[in-house]
Amino acid sequence: MKKRIAVIPAYEPDRRMIDLVKEAAAEGFSLLLVDDGSGPEYRPLFEEAKAYAEVISYSKNRGKGHALKRAFSWLLSHEMGEYSVILLDSDGQHTVKDALRLFARLDEEPEALWLGARYLPKDAPLRSRIGNDINRWLFQKTAKTPVYDVQTGMRAFSSRLLPGMDRIEGERYEYEMNVLLWIARRKIPIREMEIETIYIDGNASSHFRPLRDSLIIYSQFFRKKH
Repeated sequence: MKKRIAVIPAYEPDRRMIDLVKEAAAEGFSLLLVDDGSGPEYRPLFEEAKAYAEVISYSKNRGKGHALKRAFSWLLSHEMGEYSVILLDSDGQHTVKDALRLFARLDEEPEALWLGARYLPKDAPLRSRIGNDINRWLFQKTAKTPVYDVQTGMRAFSSRLLPGMDRIEGERYEYEMNVLLWIARRKIPIREMEIETIYIDGNASSHFRPLRDSLIIYSQFFRKKH
Protein backbone atom coordinates (compact mmCIF):
# COMPACT_ATOMS: atom_id res chain seq x y z
CA MET A 1 0.00 0.00 0.00
CA LYS A 2 1.28 3.47 -0.89
CA LYS A 3 1.93 5.99 1.86
CA ARG A 4 -1.21 7.98 2.69
CA ILE A 5 -0.79 11.64 3.65
CA ALA A 6 -3.56 13.84 5.02
CA VAL A 7 -3.08 17.60 4.58
CA ILE A 8 -5.11 19.65 7.06
CA PRO A 9 -5.20 23.46 6.87
CA ALA A 10 -6.40 24.99 10.14
CA TYR A 11 -7.30 28.50 11.26
CA GLU A 12 -8.44 29.10 14.85
CA PRO A 13 -9.37 25.43 15.40
CA ASP A 14 -10.96 23.77 18.42
CA ARG A 15 -10.70 20.29 19.97
CA ARG A 16 -12.28 18.72 16.88
CA MET A 17 -8.93 19.16 15.14
CA ILE A 18 -7.23 17.04 17.82
CA ASP A 19 -9.92 14.37 17.52
CA LEU A 20 -9.38 14.29 13.75
CA VAL A 21 -5.59 13.98 13.83
CA LYS A 22 -5.73 11.30 16.53
CA GLU A 23 -8.19 9.19 14.56
CA ALA A 24 -6.39 9.67 11.24
CA ALA A 25 -3.04 8.78 12.80
CA ALA A 26 -4.58 5.64 14.31
CA GLU A 27 -5.60 4.59 10.79
CA GLY A 28 -1.99 4.88 9.62
CA PHE A 29 -2.18 8.26 7.88
CA SER A 30 0.84 10.54 7.87
CA LEU A 31 -0.38 14.02 8.75
CA LEU A 32 0.70 17.46 7.62
CA LEU A 33 -1.08 20.19 9.57
CA VAL A 34 -0.85 23.87 8.61
CA ASP A 35 -1.46 26.55 11.23
CA ASP A 36 -2.65 29.41 9.04
CA GLY A 37 -1.72 32.21 11.45
CA SER A 38 -4.20 31.24 14.17
CA GLY A 39 -2.43 33.27 16.86
CA PRO A 40 -0.67 32.53 20.16
CA GLU A 41 -3.84 31.50 22.01
CA TYR A 42 -4.10 28.47 19.70
CA ARG A 43 -0.48 27.41 20.14
CA PRO A 44 -1.28 24.77 22.82
CA LEU A 45 -3.59 22.95 20.39
CA PHE A 46 -0.96 22.84 17.68
CA GLU A 47 1.69 21.75 20.19
CA GLU A 48 -0.61 18.89 21.23
CA ALA A 49 -1.13 17.99 17.55
CA LYS A 50 2.63 17.59 17.07
CA ALA A 51 2.36 14.20 18.75
CA TYR A 52 0.48 13.02 15.66
CA ALA A 53 1.36 15.40 12.83
CA GLU A 54 4.07 17.44 11.19
CA VAL A 55 3.03 21.06 11.83
CA ILE A 56 3.79 24.07 9.62
CA SER A 57 3.13 27.43 11.31
CA TYR A 58 3.39 31.09 10.37
CA SER A 59 2.28 34.19 12.24
CA LYS A 60 -0.15 35.95 9.88
CA ASN A 61 -3.38 34.50 8.51
CA ARG A 62 -2.96 34.15 4.74
CA GLY A 63 -5.96 32.06 3.70
CA LYS A 64 -6.79 28.44 2.92
CA GLY A 65 -5.24 28.53 -0.54
CA HIS A 66 -1.96 29.81 0.85
CA ALA A 67 -2.00 27.13 3.56
CA LEU A 68 -2.53 24.38 1.00
CA LYS A 69 0.25 25.69 -1.23
CA ARG A 70 2.62 25.83 1.72
CA ALA A 71 1.79 22.18 2.43
CA PHE A 72 2.28 21.19 -1.21
CA SER A 73 5.64 22.97 -1.37
CA TRP A 74 6.68 21.10 1.77
CA LEU A 75 5.68 17.76 0.25
CA LEU A 76 7.45 18.51 -3.03
CA SER A 77 10.64 19.38 -1.16
CA HIS A 78 10.72 15.98 0.56
CA GLU A 79 11.52 12.95 -1.58
CA MET A 80 9.11 10.23 -0.48
CA GLY A 81 8.51 8.27 -3.67
CA GLU A 82 4.93 7.95 -4.85
CA TYR A 83 2.17 8.48 -2.30
CA SER A 84 -1.49 9.42 -1.99
CA VAL A 85 -2.75 12.74 -0.63
CA ILE A 86 -6.09 13.67 0.90
CA LEU A 87 -7.21 17.15 1.96
CA LEU A 88 -9.31 17.39 5.11
CA ASP A 89 -10.93 20.30 6.93
CA SER A 90 -10.04 20.66 10.60
CA ASP A 91 -13.53 21.53 11.88
CA GLY A 92 -15.15 18.10 12.03
CA GLN A 93 -16.93 18.24 8.66
CA HIS A 94 -14.87 15.41 7.18
CA THR A 95 -14.74 11.94 8.66
CA VAL A 96 -11.82 9.54 8.66
CA LYS A 97 -14.25 6.83 7.55
CA ASP A 98 -14.96 8.77 4.37
CA ALA A 99 -11.25 9.49 3.92
CA LEU A 100 -10.55 5.76 3.90
CA ARG A 101 -13.31 5.22 1.33
CA LEU A 102 -11.96 8.00 -0.87
CA PHE A 103 -8.43 6.59 -0.69
CA ALA A 104 -9.83 3.22 -1.80
CA ARG A 105 -11.41 4.87 -4.85
CA LEU A 106 -8.12 6.62 -5.59
CA ASP A 107 -6.32 3.26 -5.46
CA GLU A 108 -8.72 2.02 -8.15
CA GLU A 109 -8.21 5.06 -10.43
CA PRO A 110 -4.99 6.84 -9.35
CA GLU A 111 -4.79 9.07 -12.41
CA ALA A 112 -7.96 10.95 -11.35
CA LEU A 113 -8.66 13.72 -8.88
CA TRP A 114 -11.24 12.35 -6.45
CA LEU A 115 -13.73 14.66 -4.71
CA GLY A 116 -15.75 13.90 -1.60
CA ALA A 117 -19.12 15.20 -2.81
CA ARG A 118 -21.77 16.51 -0.43
CA TYR A 119 -25.28 16.12 -1.79
CA LEU A 120 -26.78 18.89 0.29
CA PRO A 121 -30.04 18.27 2.14
CA LYS A 122 -32.83 20.84 2.17
CA ASP A 123 -31.85 21.90 5.70
CA ALA A 124 -28.23 22.66 4.72
CA PRO A 125 -27.13 26.25 5.41
CA LEU A 126 -28.52 28.59 2.74
CA ARG A 127 -25.10 30.06 1.93
CA SER A 128 -23.78 26.56 1.19
CA ARG A 129 -26.65 25.63 -1.12
CA ILE A 130 -26.76 28.87 -3.11
CA GLY A 131 -22.97 29.18 -3.41
CA ASN A 132 -22.54 25.62 -4.61
CA ASP A 133 -25.37 25.94 -7.15
CA ILE A 134 -23.86 29.07 -8.72
CA ASN A 135 -20.31 27.76 -8.69
CA ARG A 136 -21.38 24.42 -10.15
CA TRP A 137 -23.13 26.14 -13.05
CA LEU A 138 -20.17 28.45 -13.73
CA PHE A 139 -17.65 25.64 -13.53
CA GLN A 140 -19.56 23.36 -15.86
CA LYS A 141 -20.02 26.16 -18.38
CA THR A 142 -16.32 27.11 -18.21
CA ALA A 143 -14.62 23.73 -17.91
CA LYS A 144 -17.17 21.63 -19.83
CA THR A 145 -16.77 19.07 -17.06
CA PRO A 146 -19.70 17.72 -15.01
CA VAL A 147 -18.89 18.14 -11.30
CA TYR A 148 -21.57 18.35 -8.62
CA ASP A 149 -19.73 19.58 -5.52
CA VAL A 150 -17.19 22.12 -6.75
CA GLN A 151 -16.74 23.59 -3.26
CA THR A 152 -15.82 20.45 -1.35
CA GLY A 153 -12.57 20.66 0.58
CA MET A 154 -12.19 16.87 0.71
CA ARG A 155 -10.04 15.88 -2.25
CA ALA A 156 -7.75 12.93 -2.88
CA PHE A 157 -5.07 12.55 -5.52
CA SER A 158 -1.79 10.87 -6.33
CA SER A 159 1.48 12.69 -5.65
CA ARG A 160 1.91 12.57 -9.44
CA LEU A 161 -0.55 15.47 -9.66
CA LEU A 162 1.28 17.63 -7.10
CA PRO A 163 3.91 19.37 -9.29
CA GLY A 164 2.49 22.76 -10.23
CA MET A 165 -0.26 22.81 -7.61
CA ASP A 166 1.94 24.96 -5.37
CA ARG A 167 2.05 27.64 -8.09
CA ILE A 168 -1.65 27.91 -8.97
CA GLU A 169 -3.04 31.40 -8.32
CA GLY A 170 -5.19 32.16 -5.30
CA GLU A 171 -4.60 32.65 -1.61
CA ARG A 172 -8.03 31.98 -0.15
CA TYR A 173 -11.05 29.91 -1.21
CA GLU A 174 -10.67 30.85 -4.87
CA TYR A 175 -7.56 28.65 -4.95
CA GLU A 176 -9.67 25.49 -4.71
CA MET A 177 -11.73 26.54 -7.73
CA ASN A 178 -8.56 27.37 -9.66
CA VAL A 179 -7.24 23.88 -8.92
CA LEU A 180 -10.37 22.34 -10.45
CA LEU A 181 -10.02 24.57 -13.53
CA TRP A 182 -6.31 23.66 -13.77
CA ILE A 183 -7.13 19.94 -13.53
CA ALA A 184 -9.93 20.17 -16.11
CA ARG A 185 -7.73 22.07 -18.57
CA ARG A 186 -5.20 19.25 -18.41
CA LYS A 187 -7.90 16.68 -19.23
CA ILE A 188 -7.29 14.90 -15.93
CA PRO A 189 -10.39 12.93 -14.90
CA ILE A 190 -12.41 14.36 -12.00
CA ARG A 191 -14.40 11.77 -10.09
CA GLU A 192 -16.80 12.13 -7.17
CA MET A 193 -17.81 9.91 -4.28
CA GLU A 194 -20.66 10.85 -1.98
CA ILE A 195 -19.59 11.57 1.58
CA GLU A 196 -21.45 12.29 4.78
CA THR A 197 -22.72 15.87 4.96
CA ILE A 198 -21.95 17.33 8.38
CA TYR A 199 -22.89 20.86 9.42
CA ILE A 200 -22.14 21.71 13.04
CA ASP A 201 -24.12 24.63 14.52
CA GLY A 202 -25.24 25.72 11.06
CA ASN A 203 -21.67 25.65 9.78
CA ALA A 204 -20.78 28.43 12.24
CA SER A 205 -17.13 27.35 12.42
CA SER A 206 -16.56 28.09 8.73
CA HIS A 207 -14.30 31.06 7.97
CA PHE A 208 -15.88 31.49 4.53
CA ARG A 209 -17.03 35.10 4.03
CA PRO A 210 -20.18 34.63 1.90
CA LEU A 211 -20.20 37.87 -0.10
CA ARG A 212 -16.51 38.71 -0.35
CA ASP A 213 -15.21 35.19 -0.93
CA SER A 214 -18.01 34.34 -3.37
CA LEU A 215 -17.20 37.38 -5.50
CA ILE A 216 -13.52 36.43 -5.55
CA ILE A 217 -14.40 32.88 -6.62
CA TYR A 218 -16.78 34.08 -9.34
CA SER A 219 -14.10 36.39 -10.74
CA GLN A 220 -11.91 33.37 -11.53
CA PHE A 221 -14.30 32.32 -14.30
CA PHE A 222 -13.86 35.59 -16.17
CA ARG A 223 -10.09 35.58 -16.27
CA LYS A 224 -8.45 35.03 -19.66
CA LYS A 225 -6.41 32.13 -18.36
CA HIS A 226 -7.13 29.60 -15.64
